Amino acid sequence: MSAFPLARSASGLVFTSGLAAVDPDTLTVTTADFEGQATEVFRQLDTALAAAGSGRDRILRLECYLAERRWFPAWNTVFRTYFPTAAPARITTVTTLPIDGLLIEIQAIAVATAQEDRS
Repeated sequence: MSAFPLARSASGLVFTSGLAAVDPDTLTVTTADFEGQATEVFRQLDTALAAAGSGRDRILRLECYLAERRWFPAWNTVFRTYFPTAAPARITTVTTLPIDGLLIEIQAIAVATAQEDRS
């Protein structure tokens, strides 16, 4: 079990850690393909949000880090699959990720409990 929390809550919000397709014990990438890694990070995201009393439908902002610009079209496809309507605000950054073979990492900010939309 990782020493780092998957999510923390404060002031009615949930802040997730960076989520990646990495075995927490060995720090090795669990799958080599982009779609597999993206599916794994969304599985982790759903788990982290549920444990904190939230859910994907309550995400306000999603931040994505890609290892290479070429993954951006695939990221858009995955994003639309997981958010077919009412997508959160998002940012996508291309950067060097900390583990060799890692292609995507995401983090989110969500509402901790169902609240009236005040936008």
